[in-house]
Amino acid sequence: MSWSHWYTRGAMVSMMYLVGIGVCIQFELAARREFVFRRTLRAAKARVEAASRVVKQQNERMREVVREKERFFSSAYHDIQQPLAAINLFIRSARRKLADEHTASHDPDVIEETARDILDMFKDIQDYSELGSYVPHLSPVDTQAVLTEVFEQYLEPAKSRGIELRISVRRCPPPPIESDRSLFKRALSNLVSNAIKNTSAGGVVIGWVLIGERLRIDVWDTGIGISPAHRDAIFAEYYQINNPGRDRSKGLGLGLSIVNRVVGILPKHSMRFWSVEGRGSRFSLYAPISQSAPVIVTEDPANAACTSILNGRYILICDDEPTVLEGLRRLFLSAGALVDAAGSMAGFESILADDGRAPDIIVTDIRLRDGPTGIELAERIRQHFAWAGVLPVAFITGELVSPHALRDFAEPFVLVRKSSAPESTLAEVSRLVAAQRPTGFDHGRDP
Repeated sequence: MSWSHWYTRGAMVSMMYLVGIGVCIQFELAARREFVFRRTLRAAKARVEAASRVVKQQNERMREVVREKERFFSSAYHDIQQPLAAINLFIRSARRKLADEHTASHDPDVIEETARDILDMFKDIQDYSELGSYVPHLSPVDTQAVLTEVFEQYLEPAKSRGIELRISVRRCPPPPIESDRSLFKRALSNLVSNAIKNTSAGGVVIGWVLIGERLRIDVWDTGIGISPAHRDAIFAEYYQINNPGRDRSKGLGLGLSIVNRVVGILPKHSMRFWSVEGRGSRFSLYAPISQSAPVIVTEDPANAACTSILNGRYILICDDEPTVLEGLRRLFLSAGALVDAAGSMAGFESILADDGRAPDIIVTDIRLRDGPTGIELAERIRQHFAWAGVLPVAFITGELVSPHALRDFAEPFVLVRKSSAPESTLAEVSRLVAAQRPTGFDHGRDP
């Protein structure tokens, strides 16, 4: 019995020893696996952090390259636009002189058309650039008014190309839509302009169809049409069909890409097109119907009689480009305004020292070569004539600057593009002057 007892106990201890060794081995293996895993994880995290730092540095370099590219592009845009704006202004002055002398010349027509084509290209670039940061302002839009404005805008260009432009007549006007008026008008204008440019015979028709809770605005043309091979690419930037020679009268190929971006910005808007090669195309804009009535916008007297509004007004003009400065001076003199012009703040020192009549409006370029910027110049003149109230300012710029960049500048002011037609510049300045109370201040100075 004693031998059997000791044998049983010995076997049990041996088994427990073996089990213990097996368990310890498993714990040791698990601990080693955990250690290796943690070490691998730390190494992986270190590699990820190093890669992240490299990616961050590369992204920063890319952002700097983009910023440098934007600065260069903005500067080039500004510098190239300067002589074109001068051409436009001097053409208008020459036309007035020719009209006064009862003579006629074909040369100004050619120069003006060339300048207008180039300025239109710059306007496309400007619009495309600004859409990236544009915040839409939705409100009820009078659809019939927009259709009529676009129709009247392109009636003469269509006639000059021998194209008939029509707007469909219905028994009742189209319902108002919920949209951003300026964006929607720009998209529709681009579609009509594109249709006219790509139609050599026949015509273009603007119409509309009510589809449920949405309104479809159609632009039909009898132009070259779009083959299936081009349909996926027509909305790309700078892409043009049937323009291998890059005819400038057909623009840069940004028209449809701008429409595409506008539709992407506006909520519940969309676009479709249908086309048959050689027979024509139909581009359609879809917009939601508005449940509210649009605000009726009365005709602005500044558009109809800008000359009478500026007649006798005193304007200070500043631009560092002599030809543009002289063109602006002639433009406002032709409207009957009293003008003092200078290329920088230094040119106005004697005027400010005289402490005479306060200007009715300040017209200045934003970028000036010497001394203060146009913004600083406007603020300096405003401070000098603080007794006359806050003077209105018209910033005339050739840069890719959005109105949002002037958010810290006190109202009233307006941003006018140098690519604008002289008549549009007069209208914008007149509108700003007309919105202010009549000054009538004259402290003995006769500019």
